[in-house]
Amino acid sequence: MPYLLLDPINDYAANQKLFLDGLGLEAVALFSSRGRHAAWEHKWRGELGAHVVAEHVVERETLGELAAELLTAYPQGFFGLVPWDETHIILAAEISDALNLDWNSRTVIERCRDKALMKAWLREHSAARINQSRTVANADEAIAFQEDVGVWPIVVKPSGGAGSISVFFAHDPGELLHGCQRVLEAGLGEVLLEEYIGGDEYAVNGLVDFEGGVLITDIWYYDKRDSHGERNLYYESIKVSSGDTPFAEIVDYASEIVRGLGVRRSPIHMEVKVDERGPCLIEVGARFAGGNQPMLGSKLHHHSIFELAACHYLDDVSISTNDVDFAHYDRHASRILSGIQQVEVPRVQAVLGIEAVERLPSFAGIGMLRRPGMRVPVSRDVTTKAWEVYLLHLDAEQVAADAVAVRELIRYV
Repeated sequence: MPYLLLDPINDYAANQKLFLDGLGLEAVALFSSRGRHAAWEHKWRGELGAHVVAEHVVERETLGELAAELLTAYPQGFFGLVPWDETHIILAAEISDALNLDWNSRTVIERCRDKALMKAWLREHSAARINQSRTVANADEAIAFQEDVGVWPIVVKPSGGAGSISVFFAHDPGELLHGCQRVLEAGLGEVLLEEYIGGDEYAVNGLVDFEGGVLITDIWYYDKRDSHGERNLYYESIKVSSGDTPFAEIVDYASEIVRGLGVRRSPIHMEVKVDERGPCLIEVGARFAGGNQPMLGSKLHHHSIFELAACHYLDDVSISTNDVDFAHYDRHASRILSGIQQVEVPRVQAVLGIEAVERLPSFAGIGMLRRPGMRVPVSRDVTTKAWEVYLLHLDAEQVAADAVAVRELIRYV
């Protein structure tokens, strides 16, 4: 009996696939587009092709026909489904529904993908604190929402999307309507307005088992800063230890959110703000975090988060803190550094400082680096970071010192 693997063209998918290969499990590879299948043929099949017994491109219009074909070819069914990508997680839910797999239904996943639907649902089905929010269709509705909230700023964002893409903070009616127009132009969903929550912002990562049991594996404090006229840009993500305030409070809150949404068998990534009233949800997804947080979480726990997720995608096993190593997690400091590019570099001639960064004692990896010949855009959101550098070390002061050094060393010319 094989399992289904959706879009195995990413390191996140590769970590799970290689682990399942080691268990001798066979995979049917499904692709959300012909372009993704072409990427598989060009690169990833050579790395991950072992134990793949069939390949199919999934067309939504003919998903029922493909489901019937798969059930005919594999009458004993499938172990389960392993998705990984936020962009096509709705498709994963549709595949699960079509094949009667025991994963999350489309209804459940839509609650996580649509921020307006998510928060409306949680207000009715959870005791967790949820801020005011409303989708609006015109200027009168936008102004009315702000008047109901009674204070500025108002957060303007698309009902879909992630990673602070097309998110604006309006401090007056002009900024409010301008932000609404920019969200409309982005085409990522309806215009969603939210009550602004102050305090500190955290990334919260974990896993959910087949019964809805929740394990929060790692929490990161988001240091976001304003620069070159852009607000709230990613600067650093700093690991929060399990004994630090407010780790336990966030764990309890995040678990309540997951229970309210009904997510099962999945990684979970959440963004939460904590003010004087406690935690409040910004957004949540039934997926791994970006920014290589699962890689660092694995190193911090000395146990692969990817492998643990694969187990819960495919097996009925209960999750607990015994599955990870919080003693090891707490002993280590870690940061994710995000490069902020204030001016565009139309074509990179050279990247300076990389070898020196790699020699730093806490260096654990680098990502999103532009190579010679590429363009470096001005930083505006998560997709336009100049680079990412991952640091991990037993000595928190070493990590802090290396963080300063990284920003002095890396340059695009």
